[in-house]
Amino acid sequence: MSEQQSEGPVSGRRVEVSTLGEAIVRLSPPAGERLRDCGWLRVHAGGAEANVAVALASVGVSARWTSALPDTVLGRRVADSLSSAGVLLDTVRWMADERLGLYFAEIGSPPRPTSVLYDRAGTAFGSLRVDDLDWTAVCEARIIHLTGITAALAPGSDALVLRTAREGRARGALVVYDVNYRSALCSPEAAASFAAEVAPDVDLLICRAEDARDLFGLAGDPATLARDLATTLAVGRVVVTAGAGGAVAHWEGESFAAPALPTVGVDRIGAGDAFAAGVLWGVLDDSPEEALRRGTAMASLAMSVQGDQCRFSAEEVLEIARGTGREVRR
Repeated sequence: MSEQQSEGPVSGRRVEVSTLGEAIVRLSPPAGERLRDCGWLRVHAGGAEANVAVALASVGVSARWTSALPDTVLGRRVADSLSSAGVLLDTVRWMADERLGLYFAEIGSPPRPTSVLYDRAGTAFGSLRVDDLDWTAVCEARIIHLTGITAALAPGSDALVLRTAREGRARGALVVYDVNYRSALCSPEAAASFAAEVAPDVDLLICRAEDARDLFGLAGDPATLARDLATTLAVGRVVVTAGAGGAVAHWEGESFAAPALPTVGVDRIGAGDAFAAGVLWGVLDDSPEEALRRGTAMASLAMSVQGDQCRFSAEEVLEIARGTGREVRR
């Protein structure tokens, strides 16, 4: 492994949400153009957990993001993007002679789907190991947020996710796991197996309806899927998203639902991360109803702008969540 250093001393400051994962740079042709024909590319910072941290910090929730970044222009660009939103980066490991992952996103419009091409092999994050991190600092939070994307990235990444969940649980944090299945990274069987392995340390599970069916062999409407996932994985709180069908929660035996909001989508990438951020925000207020409302509002807002990150204020999100927004602000 190449030389590592943190960005200054690790503070261990307590935050409301702490998350761990890889950041990547996204390159996209302008809307309506194809990757093979375009003359220039838009540049955005991305990565599921980084997106969640940015969305939370933007609404005023203190958030820490733990990762490894190369000490390069691209690594610094990612750090600048997150820190400008207020995300705490004191547990990030800076590595010399490493690279940052990239992905190319061609945003489609019906009937043409959005397509994504990854270039994320051999990255700085892939060389990160469990002994590289100060677990007290990483887990000094009310909520720990993790995803299945990170678990499937590279050999050893699954151990990072498991260790974070267990360390977080041992320190009294509420552990949230977003299944966030990516077929380009692992098989459905491997993703389901890992979810079962991490489940004993998970307090809240987030899962798309199609992943509940494809990974766990479940059937039924979203409410049934949420209930059956809770039983299958022995997790007390489960949120299932169903796209235009909205979201449902099985919450300690009770059921809650929120409809999807009417949205003219400009860019759908990152909407699931924005939804997760809204859910975590509601969980901090101990309200499953608010968790779903804020989640669907943030997902809708995320789709209204270019790029992976949802940078809207708490006022803007709550106006949408509660239906009190105006079409034009003057």
